[in-house]
Amino acid sequence: MYSDDMHFVMPTGSTALAGGAIADFTAGGTITDTVCFKKYKTAYFVVHWGVGTTGRITATAIPISAVGGSTTTAIPFQYKRVSSTETNTAWTWATSNTMDTTAGSEQVYVYKVSADDLPLVSGVKYEYAYMNLAEKADDPLLGGCIIIMADPRIAEATSDAVTT
Repeated sequence: MYSDDMHFVMPTGSTALAGGAIADFTAGGTITDTVCFKKYKTAYFVVHWGVGTTGRITATAIPISAVGGSTTTAIPFQYKRVSSTETNTAWTWATSNTMDTTAGSEQVYVYKVSADDLPLVSGVKYEYAYMNLAEKADDPLLGGCIIIMADPRIAEATSDAVTT
């Protein structure tokens, strides 16, 4: 994969939308930006935090039919954990389409969502998804999320917007 084949997304951080790093970014639960898979086959949601020794997150990939549309049940996704310099776990499928992070400061979790796993509901193929990041343990995490869209369906010199 070449960087020319990727589209990077990072909205402004807030407690409503995970983006740039902010204090207690999962307070009360938060979501990532919604991305469109119309032009890409894969989305990597790179969730990161620095301070937060006991905070934990429950992550779920949620497909939707349209921007602001209704949700269906969670879909399969893979993840890997980076917990120290150059220490990466292997790609692992989330059990029951959800996963809980491990407590500890300075964590990175990469969630890989594939367009192939988006559902077909009532004859309509869903093409939007986001990650729901529910606060599992009430301990502030200083963090955020960067999204990387990869595996373009059509090569373009300039990428179109992929978020809502």
